[in-house]
Amino acid sequence: MRRIRYLAAATLIGLVSFAGSGVAHQQWLAPNFFQQSGESAWLSFDHTFGDRRFHPGSGPGSYYSWWIVGPDGFRRNVPHLFLGKTRTVGEIELTEPGTYRIEAVEDLMPFTQIKVDGEDKWQPGTRTDFDGFEIVRSRVYFNKSVSYVTLESMSTSLLAGTGDPLEIVFEDHPNDLYEGKGFQVRVLAFGKPLTDQEVRIFSEYSEGHDASETCSTDATGFCDFEMRAPGRYLLATNTEGTHSDDAETDGFSHGYSVLIELKPASAADGD
Repeated sequence: MRRIRYLAAATLIGLVSFAGSGVAHQQWLAPNFFQQSGESAWLSFDHTFGDRRFHPGSGPGSYYSWWIVGPDGFRRNVPHLFLGKTRTVGEIELTEPGTYRIEAVEDLMPFTQIKVDGEDKWQPGTRTDFDGFEIVRSRVYFNKSVSYVTLESMSTSLLAGTGDPLEIVFEDHPNDLYEGKGFQVRVLAFGKPLTDQEVRIFSEYSEGHDASETCSTDATGFCDFEMRAPGRYLLATNTEGTHSDDAETDGFSHGYSVLIELKPASAADGD
């Protein structure tokens, strides 16, 4: 029977707006449990939006896709999914030792806010899709939620940057973090470090958008945290901007964040 050493989530999320609502929420992708079955290990996860950590709020809908990247680096669709009102639930079989990455991605989706009978409505598409409507604004959204989980022994092949429009990259393994021991992350945009980029961290008891702590990245994109209590924490960052050279959209909104689990300091030398 295989042994699960440790499970932690690195939920890459940000502030996003539901199409049609215009209401900003946070999202996270959190592993729930392993279930042993013979020589296989099974992992369940929740992907949800909300302002209360870490309770289901609203399901992400059909604009997302869900993937698992194995220690071998291959990216595959999550085979078992339930899309519910309050969350999306996935189930994955882990077959090889090492660290896996689970991803929920809204990949550069355009949405346009238009006036319909005097009310603002968000709809998928660019400006050119809504000729004849009064257009308020049009933006391209990128949002990604990721969880890292380890079966038996930690591997580092999936910890490097991927070149995404926005991402948080760990210098330490996200499944090997402890209370009272500092850890460092780096914020990148399309593979390049972001300077003076705010990273927010929320505890399990945080509600709304009031962060427990914040940190701004240095000239090389690095940011340092040290949390003094074990438990789950959510790291989040987002970027927004406008552009004048695109006739189809006015700007962009990118979100990326990480849900981590800090183990007790006493577990640092444990099995």
